[in-house]
Order: sequence, then structure tokens, then C-alpha cells
Amino acid sequence: TQSRSSAASDVYKRQYLQGAGINPYTGEEQLMRDDLRRNNLLPTTSPYQDAITCEATVFNATGAENNDIVDWIYIELRDASDNTQVKYGRSALLQRDGDVVDTDGVSTAVKLNVPPAEYYVAIRHRNHLGIMTIGEVQLSSSIVSINFSTDAAFINYGSNSQTQFGIPSGKYAMWAGNVNEDGIVQYSGTNPDVPTILSTVLNDAGNFLNFPTYTVTGYHLNDVNMDGNVQYAGTIPDTPFVLQNVLAHLGNLLNFSTYQIQEQLPEHE
Repeated sequence: TQSRSSAASDVYKRQYLQGAGINPYTGEEQLMRDDLRRNNLLPTTSPYQDAITCEATVFNATGAENNDIVDWIYIELRDASDNTQVKYGRSALLQRDGDVVDTDGVSTAVKLNVPPAEYYVAIRHRNHLGIMTIGEVQLSSSIVSINFSTDAAFINYGSNSQTQFGIPSGKYAMWAGNVNEDGIVQYSGTNPDVPTILSTVLNDAGNFLNFPTYTVTGYHLNDVNMDGNVQYAGTIPDTPFVLQNVLAHLGNLLNFSTYQIQEQLPEHE
């Protein structure tokens, strides 16, 4: 994190999304996939509340695969004395190597309109569980590296807030599968995510025969593995990733499919 002036700060972060890290491209196992970009599915308007826009050319291939854009993410700065209070939020872009960059697609220092001070730093993604630093981070003239993809036990607030399941060795990633946006990943039970995947497939206008194996192509919350397709059952289904995550969670000692992976971001009660 680096301060630009008394009125603004820049933030540099690195983060990994499990959904884009599953089944990496051959020979590029340390990089996330950018299927959404390659298939021209990334929107130029952020899917988050600030609706920031970028130029379509930002999604062009860079010539350096590690710098190609994977998706939009959302940065939060939270109050140092009350980490449930979001003081500032802003959309940014995520590169294949995990660098969080500004809307130009290359600037690793994301401009934030906040004065230098201490903040909890959080990252959200539209269908992954959000994460946050374990303590306050001083935004000042000194550079602080925040790498959420390593040293998860030290960096991340809460318990098992990230996962190493299905991604390259040595990396931590945000849990995929929060497709109903309730802050919980669950395969079956009281708050399951899987029914929203099925609903998207069955209600698509092109699926006039209501096949659960039908594939919906596009930029969707229900695309757990971020390959640009939503499928409930069949050759490339998204539902197994939710089940695998639930069964792989360290807290699920009895391997219940109803187990809930809870987002570790503190919220107002």
C-alpha cells in the first residue's frame, strides 16, 4: 500500500480466485485462467455498486499472459476501530498472475480517495467468499505489500477464509461457489447454492426442453469455475465444484454435504 498525498492513497494487492485457478491451462499452472476475457464475455462496466467502467481495449491480449485480465474485483477499506464499517470501496481488475490493477488494466497501484490512515483491507468477488486482512494496514508514504495469495494464516481475518484446494501448490485462493451471494457456500441444506445453478439453466430462453445438461454461455454468477459456461449436469457442470469445496473444508470433519462454508468478513449484526 502506498500513499500518494495527504488526500489519497494507492493500494497494491495480489489475490487468487479459486474458480479461475481450477484446471489451469497446460504449461501455465501458476496462472489463473482468463476464459471470460478470451471469449469476450467480460463487461466494460464493473458488476459492483460503483459501476466503474473501462475501455474495451483493456481486455485485449497483452502479449504477456500473466497480465491478461481475469475479472473485476472489489476493494474495501474498513474502519480501524470498527471493521464492520466500510469507509471506502472501489472496483478494480484482476490479472492472471493475481495482480490487482486499476481500470487501465496495467497500473498495479489502484487509486483510492482516502487519506493516509490505518484500515482493514478487504477484497470481494461476485461469486467467491470475501476476505480481509487480519489487522489494520497503514496507508502512508511507505509501501506495504498485501499478498492474499500467500501466507494466508497471517494475512486473512477469520478461520479458513481461503483454500488451497484445486489450485497450484503454495497458493491460497478465495473460496468459489457463493453463487446466491449470501456469504455462504453450501451444496445442500438450508442455504444451498446449487439450486440457483439449476434455476439459471432451466429458465434460460434457449433451453426449451428444460434439460439440466443445457449449457448457458455468458457472464453469470452461477459460473463457478469461470469458464464462461453455466451447466447443472453434463460434461462441464459447475455443481461438483461446490460439493468438492464443502467436502474439502477443514471444518467439515464428518464430510457433510450440508456443511456451510461461511464468509469470514465481519458484518453488522
